[in-house]
Amino acid sequence: MVPPPIDRRTCIFLFLCSSVVVCSVLCMIGSMGVPYVSRITALAYQGALLSAAAGFTYRIVYSTKLEGYTLAAVRAAVAPMVASNGFQYTMYCALFITGRPVPTVLFPLMLHSGYQVATIVNKHFGETAAYKRVGGERLFAYAQANMHRALMMCATMEVSVLMLMLIEVFKLRTARSVFTVAFYLLLLRAKHACTDNTVFRIKFTYYNTGFYHQQMWNMIDERTAPILQRVSSLQAPVNMLKRWFTGSTKKQQ
Repeated sequence: MVPPPIDRRTCIFLFLCSSVVVCSVLCMIGSMGVPYVSRITALAYQGALLSAAAGFTYRIVYSTKLEGYTLAAVRAAVAPMVASNGFQYTMYCALFITGRPVPTVLFPLMLHSGYQVATIVNKHFGETAAYKRVGGERLFAYAQANMHRALMMCATMEVSVLMLMLIEVFKLRTARSVFTVAFYLLLLRAKHACTDNTVFRIKFTYYNTGFYHQQMWNMIDERTAPILQRVSSLQAPVNMLKRWFTGSTKKQQ
């Protein structure tokens, strides 16, 4: 069987997503203090974020269709774009690009990019002897079957980044750190309501982004409920915050 030809878009995604994976791995290794690699930790961190942002932006540019030049047509084109995973992850990259290297930030990007690279390689090189020799077909099938677990890990990491940012706010107490937390909270709220089930050119095998974030926040809610019951003064502000955070989701249901 002759594999399909690799077109220009596929080449671009293969290059950018491979760059995200390689830079993320180097950043994670460098953050452990490994000699020589530690010197390029910051560079690798920024390289991963830039590569990911470029991939998401490229997908947005070629997939956004403008039906006309009226305000209504622009709104119709922009609305789904802003609600997409690609736009939200682009904002995610922009938010962290100037900060200190935090390997946890890169984990969701590395995982999505890894799936994209694996999908391209399986599609275009799946029939080669080398691919079969290393068990590529079996590994790809395993990754596809467990995509829902991988996506749950992404949601977990993205929420855990908020916890790290809150700790940093209490340590630094700067206006910038507070603004960053506020912006990221808005981003997590958007992800909680996100109905998009694609990242780059990958379609999720189960559910959408919002489902995984809702599951994560439900788990946090269950574990913190006993604590809030003991501290009655916190219940009212926490409930108000929860109504605001989940408001957009409830409107869709």
